[in-house]
This record gives sequence, C-alpha cells and structure tokens, in this order.
Amino acid sequence: MKLSRRKFIGGSASVLATASGLQMGFAQAALPPGARGKTLVYLFLRGGIDGLNLVIPRTGTHRAEYEMKRPNIQVPVSGPGAMLNLNGQFGLHGSATGLKALYDSGKLAIVHAVGMPEGTGSRSHFDSQEMYELGTPGDLSTATGWLARHMISTPGLVTDAAIPSLSTGSSSPTSLLGDNTAMTLDDARYFHPNAGRYGNEHLDALAQIYAGTSSLDYAVQNSIDTINMLEQIDLELPAFYPDTSLADDLGLVAGMLKMNVGLQVATVDFGGWDTHNGQGNDGGGYFAGRVEILSQAIEAFMNDLASHGLENDVVLVVQSEFGRRVRENGNQGTDHGTAHPMLVIGGRVQGGVVYGTFPGIADDDLYLNTDVRATTDFREVLGDIVVNFMKNPNLDFVFPGYTGPISLGLTGGAELFGDGFE
Repeated sequence: MKLSRRKFIGGSASVLATASGLQMGFAQAALPPGARGKTLVYLFLRGGIDGLNLVIPRTGTHRAEYEMKRPNIQVPVSGPGAMLNLNGQFGLHGSATGLKALYDSGKLAIVHAVGMPEGTGSRSHFDSQEMYELGTPGDLSTATGWLARHMISTPGLVTDAAIPSLSTGSSSPTSLLGDNTAMTLDDARYFHPNAGRYGNEHLDALAQIYAGTSSLDYAVQNSIDTINMLEQIDLELPAFYPDTSLADDLGLVAGMLKMNVGLQVATVDFGGWDTHNGQGNDGGGYFAGRVEILSQAIEAFMNDLASHGLENDVVLVVQSEFGRRVRENGNQGTDHGTAHPMLVIGGRVQGGVVYGTFPGIADDDLYLNTDVRATTDFREVLGDIVVNFMKNPNLDFVFPGYTGPISLGLTGGAELFGDGFE
C-alpha cells in the first residue's frame, strides 16, 4: 500500500457491517469508467465558529456597530491583519487566503446569517450539533441523521459502490446515524488485526476460520475484503497538502474520489472553535490560526480535485452548530450565539457571491439582544444541494417537516448551482 506522509503510516478503520450480514463486495475498489456519481462532503466545525469574524462587515453602519461592539477582537479593514475584500460590503478574515482564491474563482458561495427557525435552536454544543445533524430543529428524538436519510432515499446511488459513505472521524457522526453502509476510517493502523511482520498470514488464517455463511463469518469476510481494498487505493497525499489533521482527512476523501470507489457522502470534523477566551486581537491570534488551517486544507482539497477533473462532481459544505454573540466578552472572546455563515464550495457552485440577508447588528436587530439573527434556514442551503446537485427529489424525507424554498434565490434571483451539471 502506498501510505501517506502522516496519517496513513498505518491506519485505523472500522466498518459498520449490515445487520443482515450480507456480503457487501468490498474487494473490488474502483468502479468502471463512467460509473461515477456526485459526492457531498459535509465539513462540521465543532465548537461554534465566530462567523462574524470570518465573514466581516466592511463598510457603513454595519461596520460601525461591529467596531463598537468588538473594540479588541475586531478584524481591521486595512493594515496588519486586515480582512480580504469580498464585495465591498463584506470581507473574509485575513488568514483565509485559500478561501478567498476559491471565492474569486467563482467556486465558493457564502450564505450569511444561517440558523434554525427562531425558538428551535439551542446554545448547548451537544443539543445544537444533534439537531443540525439530525436535520430536525427543535427535535432531538429523531432516530436517523439527515445524511443517512438522503442515502436511504436517493435514486442516484451508484450501483456496486465499494464505499458509498465515509466518516473520517474516530466514530460515525449523528448525520450518518442509520446509514449501515457507512465506513468509519480514522487511522488505518488499527483496522488491521496484525499490521506487523505476519499481517498477511494473520489475514489468511482469519479467512479460513471465518469461511462459513453466518452473520459473523460475513462480517469478518467483509472486514478482510475492506483491508484488501484499502491496499489498492493510493492514499499518498500530494506535497501541496499542509501538514494538518484536517488536510489529512480531506486528502483521504480526495483519495477515495480519485480511486472512484462510489463515494456519495463523506463527513469531516474540525473542532477548536469554542473561543470564550483569548480569541485574538486585531485579526491575529488563536482564531486566525484556526481559520488559516481551515482555509489551507480546503484550498488543497479543491486543487487536488481540480487537477484530476473532479471538482464539478463534488460539493463541500461547511457549517457549525452556532455562531457567537455579537459583543465580545470580558475575556476578549465571544460566547455562544445563534446564526453563522455557511460555505458551499465546488466547481458547479455559483460562487463569488455572498448570499442571504444580513440582518444587521445594531441593538434592535439582534436576536435576544445578543446574537446575529438567523434569516436563512440551514435546510434551505442543504436542501438546495440535496435536490439540485445530488438529484434527490425526496426532500420531505431528508428534512421532515421542512416546506421552505430550496433555490437560494435570495439576492436578485441568483441560483446556488450553475446550469449544465447532470
């Protein structure tokens, strides 16, 4: 196996076997040419990102209110640590140079002030993450995640996919709850029962012991097939990927896409956004470092896809469990808030645009006198991707109870996706 510089020096993985124990046919990794489908990559920023310091008011009364409410942690318009101008009205954090390049090339769309319907959200990390990933705001009792329901209901599932869905974390996220095809692959070292000198002999022995037809036999056979399949996939990261865990995770997804294993959905987590203290002043500090890691990893991922002609087949969507409060706190940080921006990235995305309605941050504009008010339901953004890119018409199943729009024609009738994709 060609192993990466870092993460795949060994690797860990676990496969969620089907309850029926049926053979899943993992031994053949690559699909025939022409069998490729569309892929949705769901990147969740755990901890609650300060979206107001990622996509920042640049001019006018919004800027004046921003500077008044954030005297220390504001991102400046010019000088050291200055924001990157997007459209005159908003700017990106100065550390987000990779995201800015994607925005300028029309591959990044930003939807500002996204959240749950008023009164249904939560400032609890756990509850808010659960509701977003379940896709049912205000309801924590839902038995399946929204991505799992998409996988169950989509008519576009690639036939004979070796890995239809993938989680790059150490455990499968709530969004994939109920998807029994999902592979959880974090560090491949711990997937192999014996990755040492006698690894092949160990696998051969297991194959002989579990050669029967029981559910346990099939589960072990599937695991052995998966180990063999992973050995066929070139998981070496190109040199332009930065040396970060997030880049490793996105590079893994890119490797699966390049190998064409039938990947339809992938989830990636990136934490560290709970910035109650020492967030960083004047565009620098801790928050700037997190933004830089995020920006560089996404840029490398998209450049990797583009170099293999895959950027039109993939959409990467980025969200968090909530934004932060508008006013900085006494510790030069920000506390749990409500609305935040979502990022939608891909070759078919109508990018270079800030979508949504920014509600303003004057005192009278704030939700509960503290937060950026949500003006776009998160299900509108995800629904646009599910229906118009992934071609799954069963939105009422993916997001039960949602009856809102799915076109994001919120700023002059612009559509999120360009014409011509299949």
